[in-house]
Amino acid sequence: MLNVGIIGFGLSGRVFHGPLISAHQQLNVFAIASSRKQEIADAYPQALCLDSDTLINHPNIDIVVIASPNSLHAEQAEQAMLVGKHVIVEKPLAITSEQCLQLQQIADQTGKCLSVFHNRRWDSDFLTISQLLASQNLGRIHSYSAHFHRYRPVVKQRWKELDPQGGGVLYDLGAHLIDQVLSLFGKPDKLWAHLDTQRDGAVTPDSFDLQLIYPDKKVQLSCNSLMVEPGPRFQLHGSKGSYAKWGMDPQEQQLAAGLSANAAIFGQDNNRSEIHLAGQALLHKSLIKGNYLAFYDNFVNAVTKDEPLAVSAQQASEVIALIELATLSHQQQTICSLN
Repeated sequence: MLNVGIIGFGLSGRVFHGPLISAHQQLNVFAIASSRKQEIADAYPQALCLDSDTLINHPNIDIVVIASPNSLHAEQAEQAMLVGKHVIVEKPLAITSEQCLQLQQIADQTGKCLSVFHNRRWDSDFLTISQLLASQNLGRIHSYSAHFHRYRPVVKQRWKELDPQGGGVLYDLGAHLIDQVLSLFGKPDKLWAHLDTQRDGAVTPDSFDLQLIYPDKKVQLSCNSLMVEPGPRFQLHGSKGSYAKWGMDPQEQQLAAGLSANAAIFGQDNNRSEIHLAGQALLHKSLIKGNYLAFYDNFVNAVTKDEPLAVSAQQASEVIALIELATLSHQQQTICSLN
């Protein structure tokens, strides 16, 4: 059994990491660092409630999960690895590419596992899309679009929406969309971006449009906080057919409602999913069950069996590099090259 310490008990620590760690047979929630002491005591009465420094240095903790504000990720990850802990960082890995490189070097020097919780790779729709592309049923993909639209007209008083260092939807939801595209298609040649603050009182970007330019395909990623009817979440078009998926993967909602990740219905997505091959009728496309526990399965195997990490620090660094380039593209109002 590996003991885990979680830094932060906001949405990420409370809804995702705590429940997933509790559901894993080889992991134990040993300690949590947060000011929400009563909530921790109610949810995890066996866990210690510590400050972050004490948690990182506790001799009984094997893995530190960093679910603190984005601006603290690099400092806390470095601190944890230097005292011998394996580290999982809630995305993003850090705010800058320079910080990401430093963390990779420390992981290499210490021999500790460093991964980033890009859990959306294990969404039901994304697993289905990955399988669909592997089957080549759609032929050569020439168009891919994905969005993270929501209707949230009121700016919440929380760091994700107020912190100029790593706040806003590009670092939050954009990191997921970019990571998914990189895992499917690799790096683009060029990028164009437009960022916006659409809501009254917004101080960090709450909307973005990205175009990733490949030699053989067009990729569009977007997020809008004032979208009542968002339309299909994913759309793919290829030389032999098209695929579209509506609605969100259910795992976040299920975890928030208290459903165990070990439940039979966990990850089961019943949203609209359609494939239309050339010359054939439009058909429902069954969705693979989402499986966020697979991230932790992989990390445990990396720690105990030297299995390669599914989400490496290098991969997470590439996400940050594209976020930085998107910011530059918006500032200069131009297409930016990755070369």
